[in-house]
Amino acid sequence: MNLPYIERIWRVRGSLALDPPQSPATAFGKLDHLFQAAGTTYEIDGDTLTFNKKDPLSQDKMASFNRGTLRVADEGASSTLLYDLNSNTLLFCFALPFFFSGIAWLLEESRTPAFVFAGFFSFLYVVGRILEPWLIRSEFRKSLLGNTMSGRERPVA
Repeated sequence: MNLPYIERIWRVRGSLALDPPQSPATAFGKLDHLFQAAGTTYEIDGDTLTFNKKDPLSQDKMASFNRGTLRVADEGASSTLLYDLNSNTLLFCFALPFFFSGIAWLLEESRTPAFVFAGFFSFLYVVGRILEPWLIRSEFRKSLLGNTMSGRERPVA
């Protein structure tokens, strides 16, 4: 079953152009440190890396994503990293506001705390949905291309 609009709730997809072009072995070698975290298993099959995480530690840079695939597409003179990651955390933060809103409507008194929690998890979902794709792309870029920042992106201090 293909549900592209619903899957956007918990999936992060994207691509990153690799300049200079890199082979899958080279690219996955540079990303290896991201998959050495406790509870992470991964398998490389040609140009595709598939990973699963079980109970990731909070220090893990990819802790938000519990499974996914990364593929290096070789396009002759260029190559691209394509990634498709699943996040149970995003799904959890998306579903909880509905749960707390339902509890609020069932209660005659102490509605305010339930609405506060619904608002809190709605906020977490929106911020996470915006930030997580940006953060993971940034982490992939730093690992694969080195710390190449333009003048605009360099920190001032």
